[in-house]
Amino acid sequence: MSKLKIILLCLIAGTCHAEEWLETQNEAGGKILFLNYKCPDNTTGRKVISTMRDGGTLHGCWYYFADMVHVVWIGQGGQTSAYDPKTLVYKKQKD
Repeated sequence: MSKLKIILLCLIAGTCHAEEWLETQNEAGGKILFLNYKCPDNTTGRKVISTMRDGGTLHGCWYYFADMVHVVWIGQGGQTSAYDPKTLVYKKQKD
């Protein structure tokens, strides 16, 4: 089911106007938000934001490949992360 959520988010990205994202907890006491918006680097990646307990954030681009969600963090010296889609929760903004 989680793989289906990732695929559906990729398919609806850019075609719907409701705020939808995937989310998981991070080790910094915040959340990682996998957004629908295209990354500014002109790739097929989508934006990701990681929030921290102290209010700081990291930004990057996420990609779905080989049954995993991969993140390339911007401005972090090429640091990457990978997440199991089963850990991600689908969220939708309530009006």
